[in-house]
Amino acid sequence: MKHSQWLRLQAEGDRVVVSLRADGFNCYKYPRRLSWHISKSSVCYRLTWLPAPVCEWSLLPDDGTPAREQLLAQIHSILMHRGGGRTAESSLIPNLGFWNQTHYPWMLVRLLPNAQHYTVARFYSRTEAENHQRFLGKWIPGAEFEVIFDADCGDLNSN
Repeated sequence: MKHSQWLRLQAEGDRVVVSLRADGFNCYKYPRRLSWHISKSSVCYRLTWLPAPVCEWSLLPDDGTPAREQLLAQIHSILMHRGGGRTAESSLIPNLGFWNQTHYPWMLVRLLPNAQHYTVARFYSRTEAENHQRFLGKWIPGAEFEVIFDADCGDLNSN
């Protein structure tokens, strides 16, 4: 999984958890995973991202209770209405829905030999991209990174 996709999924999970906390759920994140423990009175589940071929958020265990189905419907509603309209079709294609490239015109690319490049991440502002470039430069000193503005993203005001 690409780092940009990991960050997108983590942001989605965080958005779901914030909404569930506002509804009275107790939530905590499992370290280094796209998983959160969710509980409220007798209801206790793990919200987790199921990778390919499933590619969707799910609640474990799958016990088929009405409480689980209601909570799963609430999570899908949060993703649809409060977070950019992810649908079943857009969950299969990582660039649709919440993480729309037109909203993130600044790209951080890694320069490769033979005039090639690899897009590491996309950002809303130049400052975010430059901060990430500095961070990666410290952790991967042998690699060259460059911040680029993608003019094809549309007419956005940028920093």
